[in-house]
Amino acid sequence: MRYFIWISYRRKLLDNLLKRYRALFAGVVLDIGGRTRGRFEKPKMSVDKWIFADINPFYNPDIVLDVADMKQIENQSVDVICACELFEHVADIERGLDECIRVLKSDGYLIISVPFLSAVHADPSDYQRWTEHKWRKEIEQRLCQIDTFVIMGRFFTVMSDHTKIFFKSLPKPLNWTVIFLLPLLDVLVRFDELPFIQSHHLLGKFHGGYFMIIKKYGEHHEKIVETN
Repeated sequence: MRYFIWISYRRKLLDNLLKRYRALFAGVVLDIGGRTRGRFEKPKMSVDKWIFADINPFYNPDIVLDVADMKQIENQSVDVICACELFEHVADIERGLDECIRVLKSDGYLIISVPFLSAVHADPSDYQRWTEHKWRKEIEQRLCQIDTFVIMGRFFTVMSDHTKIFFKSLPKPLNWTVIFLLPLLDVLVRFDELPFIQSHHLLGKFHGGYFMIIKKYGEHHEKIVETN
């Protein structure tokens, strides 16, 4: 019940996106910072190997590492990297992306989600928010292909998530007295699916976050790029 009442709309969207692309998880999967937060059931039993990595040993990861320095992982040894809600906490994102590309096999996938218009949340630190243009630039200059890029909510989703936070911040039991307003928020977030909102010169510029599926070019494609 708590999930449906208080969890953010962006988190629910992330769970749905991961479920939609569940089939991509195959072979050796490196799940960086992959603590259980939402309702997506990770397909750990249907892959060759699932490696949970985290910078904090408190969470009992299989490997303790910093994504910006993954010396424990060999070159081109991973089929899929899942880095959901990670890179806002990485001081050197550029180095982190380089390391992910290094350990990915050719034609491997890097799955990323990041917030944009959201509260600062240290884990253990919170360093930055990159825009869509910045993400695309950094990924493309690493000779990677963005197969999927999803803007995770626009004006009404951002507004509704912030409203939920306000409701949740109210002292008990006052915060429960506003639950009857939540169905209205459920309706409002659907407005963001309208082409009119997505293309609006003001309302379309509010981004809740981003979900990306990035493919590392295979060796043949790399050679073509290098010779052009």
